[in-house]
Amino acid sequence: MSDPLSNTDTPKLLPYFLILFGMSAGLSSVITLVAEFKEELGFSNFEIGLTIFCGFASSFIALITLSPHADRGRSPILLKSGLLLGIIALFFMAVGDSLWYFIVGRSLFGFALGSASPAARRTVIVANPDELGKNLGKLGAYDVAGWVVGPGITAALNAMGNFRTPFWVMGIALIFLLPTAWKAKPDKAERDVEKKKPLDLFRIRRLNGALLILSAYFVFIGAFESVWVLELDFRGASQWQIGVGLTLAALPIPLLAMKGGILAQRFGARRWTLGTMSICAVLVASFGIFEGLLTLIILTIICSLFEGLGFPAGPMLVSVSVPEERQAAAQGLAGATEVAAGAFASIVAAVIYQTTNDTVVWITTSIIMIVLLVFGWILTKPPDHQPVRPDIPFDLKRRLFE
Repeated sequence: MSDPLSNTDTPKLLPYFLILFGMSAGLSSVITLVAEFKEELGFSNFEIGLTIFCGFASSFIALITLSPHADRGRSPILLKSGLLLGIIALFFMAVGDSLWYFIVGRSLFGFALGSASPAARRTVIVANPDELGKNLGKLGAYDVAGWVVGPGITAALNAMGNFRTPFWVMGIALIFLLPTAWKAKPDKAERDVEKKKPLDLFRIRRLNGALLILSAYFVFIGAFESVWVLELDFRGASQWQIGVGLTLAALPIPLLAMKGGILAQRFGARRWTLGTMSICAVLVASFGIFEGLLTLIILTIICSLFEGLGFPAGPMLVSVSVPEERQAAAQGLAGATEVAAGAFASIVAAVIYQTTNDTVVWITTSIIMIVLLVFGWILTKPPDHQPVRPDIPFDLKRRLFE
């Protein structure tokens, strides 16, 4: 099969890849600077966790309310509005001098991501069903690549100026992506498609299982965003070490995501994601067992290797669980489930870290991940392997659920 980015699909897919890349880089600046918020503005661990939580919550609202519109041909509008709102959010945080500025700014940015993400996923999914795994892996690679680039740039800009500098620079950089957003074209979705509520999708058993598997991944993400940088700071890391550590921790994911999608499609997304995420769950528990700054970074990098190989399989399971006309709604529901899991984990991890230590945080996170994976495994094994989406070959559908 040909690469969608090398044929006529390029004008349709590339803008979505690039916008998610830029917005992920902007979001990573917030996470990278949480230690600076604590030292420069006097935020407590709980207040930092609350800021992260608000971003997840606003993203949840956007994903639930806006994603069905992408199924009705409005993906480009969602992409453009999400990018504009993200720029405003970064500038808002750049002038912030109190907790409420960052709560509002993080909330606006979360809403922006909730607008753009399902639009991007839907377009990529319906572009070429024969290369579903490859395309979703590529989208994930661009998305996470923003996380790889962002922390290093943020740390450098913070060193050259102050903690406000990265927000100004990231916001200006996103302005240069506006022409790219205006090149996005709608897919073949019909504007008059029947309006259905996203929550109706919860009636699909195997979709519920796929959502639980995705939740396991984002329970870890929420705990990671809320605690990991603070723990690096506690173990003596400087700001540049935090930036480099975040970059190294995220680097394997974009490098391996496309390959992971291909392997999941070849060997079975259900089996593949359970195996890789189970290994991640064990590694997460080890974060709090072994001491030392370098040890924590190395363990996180190893965990990221399996994340990169495994995480494209989750959206694949979601995609093949619903018909084409419900793709954006399903991906939006998946995104809402992800951010709900991340929001829950971020605030709980912050409270646990404030009252105990990182060992309790990581072991608790690991246990929750394993429980979610077990129930996800059970629900994604239906009594039959009948295809839901007629545009995906039966053999491929069957492999994905094996």
